[in-house]
Amino acid sequence: MCDNPMPISEKVTSPEVDLAAGRTSRRVLLQSGIGAASLAGLAGLGLAFAGPATAEPAKHSRRIDARTRAVLVGTAGGPIWRQADGLRGISTVVEIAGARYLVDAGHSSAAGLWGAGAIGPRDGMNDLSAYRAGFLTHLHSDHTTDLPNFLVQGFIAGGLGSLDAPFTLYGPGNRGQLPRAFPPGRPVDGPFNPTDPTPGTKSMVRSLLEAFATDINDRMYDAGSPRIDKVTNAVDIVLPEGISSNFNGPPPAMAPFTIFEDDLVRVTATLVDHGQLIPAYAFRFDSDDGSIVISGDTTLTDNLMKMADGCDLLLHEVIDYDSVNASIEALNVPPEVKAAFRNHMFGAHTTEKQLTALLKDIKVGTLALHHLVPGSIGEQAWHRVAQRIGHGSRTEVIAGLDNMVLGVGR
Repeated sequence: MCDNPMPISEKVTSPEVDLAAGRTSRRVLLQSGIGAASLAGLAGLGLAFAGPATAEPAKHSRRIDARTRAVLVGTAGGPIWRQADGLRGISTVVEIAGARYLVDAGHSSAAGLWGAGAIGPRDGMNDLSAYRAGFLTHLHSDHTTDLPNFLVQGFIAGGLGSLDAPFTLYGPGNRGQLPRAFPPGRPVDGPFNPTDPTPGTKSMVRSLLEAFATDINDRMYDAGSPRIDKVTNAVDIVLPEGISSNFNGPPPAMAPFTIFEDDLVRVTATLVDHGQLIPAYAFRFDSDDGSIVISGDTTLTDNLMKMADGCDLLLHEVIDYDSVNASIEALNVPPEVKAAFRNHMFGAHTTEKQLTALLKDIKVGTLALHHLVPGSIGEQAWHRVAQRIGHGSRTEVIAGLDNMVLGVGR
């Protein structure tokens, strides 16, 4: 495992500028660590004292004036573009007093930041200067394919990161072993990239950037851009001492643990059950205004329920059982491959019935469905799913849509 360069250190009390209202309130500042910076340093970068910047009014907004909010840049799950039906791949931006934090980067999400109102106003660039950190729930491609766009074009023409405060991406580390073949005994034609078959976030990002070395060096030598590895950084999340991934079943019971903190937010993580894609995380963002939990891909997991209980907003994945089952049945593949698809889809994801059961065990302010699979059943169908899940519950349940903005707190 790689060392985490941003340990949660001893904290000091310091006034925080309420960027939305100009008031001060108490928050804690990290004394050290990559990805955190002093208020003075951030002001010099134009980050800390820039109010919420919006490219254009976001559609489907609810509480758009909130100081802490989630921008649903993309809401489609899965690698099949046809089944996404025009929705962007899964990606969320958490905004707090103008600072931004990226969670996952599915297909089309980088360019979609503009339409979602999650790019700053500076002309002539992809203004990403307000982005402080990013987080990957897991390393499936439908959560990561737009990372090259975000990082490379963000560094070239977006002001992403700085020498004083690099943009830092946190995600799963190297799992250390291959998944088992399913059904058991099914032959697999060796691992791809056998010298490094299960790279973690740090290694993956390094490889992605190396693939764009021609472009990156041209921007440095011809256009004066900084070295991309000096203004961006990737970190493998390190599990707490005594906790390790379980490769033979659900993740071990654990308490959420802190992976990032700055003057505006504390981000905690917990292991969730996404079948054989290990490790997979859910994240919780706690600010002075409230809490936002993002499930990542998972079936019902006790760790996630513990993390989400009492939160203001839960963004949780969902699959439509009947549609997914029908699409698997229609595949022209051997029966054992259909069995593998069913095992993954229904053993590593969450159905409508399971989400209904979840709301009986925990209390959340609002549940927003996202990572919709398949998106092709249409907006109205997902609205009906949300209504059924929320029926009789104390929780407001809504269907997430691309460009939706959901605020919490003041």
